Amino acid sequence: MRCDRDTRRHRAALTDSGFARLEEAWPSNLAALRRHFLDHLNGIDLKTLAAALGKVAG
Repeated sequence: MRCDRDTRRHRAALTDSGFARLEEAWPSNLAALRRHFLDHLNGIDLKTLAAALGKVAG
């Protein structure tokens, strides 16, 4: 979709069917994230990661 404020830009829009597909895929995506990333971190690393992601999300 074109950006309302800046016509040089576009933004992605998620359709209802696309959102439904993301909901279907969530369990396997979460399992893969845990297996390939989170399971390799220990407690202190997870606290640091959570703090960093909190700053990004905020």
